[in-house]
Amino acid sequence: MPYSLLFISSDKTTAELVVPKLREEFRIDLCGSAQEALAQMRSRLYDLTLLESELPDMPGLTLFRIMRDTEFGKKAPVVFISPRKTEASVAEAFGLGADDYLVSPCDPRELAARVRAVIRRKHEIVGEPGGALAISGIQIDPSQRRCTVNGRRVSLPPLEFELLKVLMYKAGRVLTRAYLLNNVWEMSGDIDTRAVDAAVSRLRRAIGARAGKRIETVSKMGYCFRDPEEFLI
Repeated sequence: MPYSLLFISSDKTTAELVVPKLREEFRIDLCGSAQEALAQMRSRLYDLTLLESELPDMPGLTLFRIMRDTEFGKKAPVVFISPRKTEASVAEAFGLGADDYLVSPCDPRELAARVRAVIRRKHEIVGEPGGALAISGIQIDPSQRRCTVNGRRVSLPPLEFELLKVLMYKAGRVLTRAYLLNNVWEMSGDIDTRAVDAAVSRLRRAIGARAGKRIETVSKMGYCFRDPEEFLI
């Protein structure tokens, strides 16, 4: 499945220039305002956000600050795009946690390369999809469909294994129920979100009470696999 991008831009010229190239390798959604983007981010988790500095309802940096104060945007990878590159604007963007800063108009090939680099860096931290991963005593190996907890083999049904895999690969990020439905069940509105809660409960029981505490319920949002000590095997 291709990585997903959210492109927040009210500049049709820039969008027409770069979006066709990005769509060759990424799944991309477009938003023309800050409010539209916030609504979109609440319903779906993206691998990376492209954020332009000038939006019709608020400056891009203001939206960036709002994102950083939310669970869904706190750790989201962001590439900031601006027609100006002043020392102050660059410092503020990187101070908020921007992963890269480009001056528009962007060369589509350069932008695609920068996006690939940011996503690659992020997945070097939490694990590439398909690779074995260990986090605080919980190990999964998708190629073998194997799960162990503190050295003990745990037999998980396919659904619970896929749920644990998605949570661990996105460790530290809050995943909404809608996101889990889309990425584990590969469905959106066709399943009651209570199915997610039931599956999480079964998963917690299967891996044990102590390990199950790693899967945190985030009120009114969804779930997050919490642990700072994560590493690739």
